[in-house]
Amino acid sequence: MIFAGPMTDAFLSLSFVVPVYRGEKHLAELVARQEAFRAQLESSGASVRLIEVIFVCDEPADGSAALLGSLARERPWISIIHLAKNSGQHAATAAGMLHTSGDWVVTMDEDGQHDPFRVPALFEATLPRSFDICYAASSSAVHSRWWRNASSRLAKRLTAWVVADPFVPMFNSFRLIRGEIARAAGALAGHDLYLDVALRWLTDRTCTAQIEMKDPRVDSGYRLGSLLSHFRKLVMTYHPPFFRWIPVAGFLFALGFGLLGAAVALEKLISPDDIPVRGWASTFVLIAVSTGASVFMFGLILERQTSTMSRAQGRPAFTVVDRSKDAVWKREPTLALPAPLRHETV
Repeated sequence: MIFAGPMTDAFLSLSFVVPVYRGEKHLAELVARQEAFRAQLESSGASVRLIEVIFVCDEPADGSAALLGSLARERPWISIIHLAKNSGQHAATAAGMLHTSGDWVVTMDEDGQHDPFRVPALFEATLPRSFDICYAASSSAVHSRWWRNASSRLAKRLTAWVVADPFVPMFNSFRLIRGEIARAAGALAGHDLYLDVALRWLTDRTCTAQIEMKDPRVDSGYRLGSLLSHFRKLVMTYHPPFFRWIPVAGFLFALGFGLLGAAVALEKLISPDDIPVRGWASTFVLIAVSTGASVFMFGLILERQTSTMSRAQGRPAFTVVDRSKDAVWKREPTLALPAPLRHETV
């Protein structure tokens, strides 16, 4: 099931964004795959055109930058962006999205795990119901090691519970994003901002598509420290909703301990001999009320800080999109799916 149909004056333009850090072994095959996909779209009269592929060099640790330069010389549809220093995958992806011009933007990894010829499946899940974002959901195990797959699923479910967002398990670097949403998210990208959270700020119209994906790497590029940092960034960008319950808890603590303290003071007045230790009642009342008040004030400060952080990160009140061209898409199985990518391990 591939998007295609008679070519009209109105067609959907498509941009690819690929952050690059250690992709020298895979880039030539990936570019060849993108070129074949682009050629088939044009020769078949599809209602979608791949107009550009933007590679973002995130201070690569290998010869990726030089290789991309040679690959781009004969392919004017390839653009290369060089970041001044290594900023991480999310920042690199956001920089690429900010430079796109297509009606739709696809983000993908550099290592060949994400096949351009799978993009039509993302469109098929997205356009009929005018969604704004579609994440690829692997139809089988992505990683070669079972514990990597299990830990990934567990981490996403745990995070979804902590931040109270059922969309978190969808998050994946293989995404189809409406152009206006992608560029708005790119403009929001600041220090420590988790890109998928920025996308969630902009729209709730999100879906998934079942796609075959395999990680060609035997070992992940992420280590425990970087994974924990990834988790921290995700949670802190979200501002977990349980923060909002801290002022309520503080108020209830202050009220409860205040009533208990009043009961102790009343007991001291009515039956002084029941509390023989001099000064115990007043000390208890003071500690109880001040503890509750402190928790309450801390909750108010935390709530205020959360609101300030949202404004500092640029969370918008609204986003304007144009969905009028979604009807250009036609569902006709006319494009052939070439042989799978030849993965190389690193």
